[in-house]
Amino acid sequence: MEVALNENELSVSGSPKTSYMGRILDILELATVSPDGPLTLSEIAAQAHVPLSTTSRLLAQLEEWGFLTGNDAGRYEPGGRLVRMSVTVAAQLHSPAHLLEATKSLAAATGESVTGGLIVGTKMIIVARTESEHPLRAVNRIGELISPVRAALGKAVMSRQSEEQQLELLRGAGYGDPAAELANLSDELEEVRRVGYAVDEETFAPGLRCRAAPILGVDGRAIGGLSIGGPASRFTREIAADTIAMLFEQTQLLSGIGKG
Repeated sequence: MEVALNENELSVSGSPKTSYMGRILDILELATVSPDGPLTLSEIAAQAHVPLSTTSRLLAQLEEWGFLTGNDAGRYEPGGRLVRMSVTVAAQLHSPAHLLEATKSLAAATGESVTGGLIVGTKMIIVARTESEHPLRAVNRIGELISPVRAALGKAVMSRQSEEQQLELLRGAGYGDPAAELANLSDELEEVRRVGYAVDEETFAPGLRCRAAPILGVDGRAIGGLSIGGPASRFTREIAADTIAMLFEQTQLLSGIGKG
C-alpha cells in the first residue's frame, strides 16, 4: 500500500494535499486503516512518502492530541480520543438504541447489570450498559475495553471469529504473544461455540459471575455481544443458568435471526 502525501499526489481519501492539517489527517488515516497495521514510524514514513523527521513530528502531535498511541512494540494504535469517536460511530452503525434497549430489558428481567459490547477496529468496547438497581454491583462504563481472555463477553465474541480476527483482538488488547494466549483459550472457545454462551466464574473480578452470548453479523461472525453479571453470592449458578434463554432471545433479535 502506497499513499502519497505531497502536494502533487492524492491522499488515501483521494483529495490533493495542500495543508498541514490535511497531511496530519492522512497520517492518522494511514496509521489506523492500513491493512498492514499497526505500523511503525518507519513504515508510516515509507508508505506515506514523507521524511522520517516530519512523520515523527506529526505522529508526536497525534499522540499529544490523544488520537494515536505507541505500543511497546513501537507501533501506532488508536488512542483514547479516537476510540471514543469510533465507539460513537460504530454504535450508530449497529443501532445503539436496540442494543441499549436489550440491556434495559435484560436488567429489568434479571435484576443484574447488563453490558453490550461491539468490535471497534482491533478492540472490543462497551457501548451500552444498564446497571443493576442493587447497591452491591460491579460498575462498568461506556468506552471501557473488554478483555478477550478474562471477560465472558470477550470470550463469547472470540468464539465466533476466524483465527486471524481472534489474533487481532488479542493484539488489540495488548497481549504480546497472541498465539500463545489463543492456544490457552482454544478448548474454552470451542465449548463456548458449541453451547452458544460464555461463562465467567470470578475470572474477571473476584466475586463476580457473568454469562454472555455473541451478536452475529450477516456472515455469521460476531460483531459484538451481551453479558449479564452480578455478585456470585446473589447471581448464583442456578439463577445464571435461568438467564441463558433470555440472553439468547435478545442476541438473536440483535443478530437479525429472531422474531420481532
